Amino acid sequence: LISKVRELEEILGSLGPKINATQERLEGSLSAVSGQSEYLEPEVEELKLQVARLNDEIARIKATKMSRAKSGTKQRRKARASTPPEYNQALSSYRSGNYDESILLFQSLAVGSPPDSLKDNIEFWIGSNYVKLEMYDDAITQFETVINSYPMGNKVHDSRYMLGLSYYRKGESSKAVEILQSALKGNPPAEVRGKITTQLSEIQ
Repeated sequence: LISKVRELEEILGSLGPKINATQERLEGSLSAVSGQSEYLEPEVEELKLQVARLNDEIARIKATKMSRAKSGTKQRRKARASTPPEYNQALSSYRSGNYDESILLFQSLAVGSPPDSLKDNIEFWIGSNYVKLEMYDDAITQFETVINSYPMGNKVHDSRYMLGLSYYRKGESSKAVEILQSALKGNPPAEVRGKITTQLSEIQ
């Protein structure tokens, strides 16, 4: 949008001098050859019309940009406000080391129609709790659910890492290496990539 506005403003700037020059030609021609005014006047009017259209287009683009910015802010506020307190409580239990309690809280939240944006997170944190409890088969099921059911979610890269970690902790190193190497090919964020490479170095 910014480049479009700049392009339109440049066109508008180039039309200004052209209008002035045409008006000067019109004024000079009126005193010399009155017949030329019939040719030049429509040209001036057409240029003015183009300027008006460009001004309208610039105003429309700027208004659209502002509207999108406001909409994005509202959506972010709505996302923050839509996080149920039960989710924060379950996450707090996990971070406090109360893994059984955290699992129960997340499972209760999962069956209570949570926001769509949190469904993959809930599955991920249940799996993370299972890892802490060394229940690796259950953890693997959770992380595979995130990867397969929410491939565009924000926990898919973390789940691939945790899936590889679960297989490694379970004693299946070759499977863990395969999963972690595949996870690297998925272009994970820098933080997750660092965890994956560190884990691969430890295994190999």
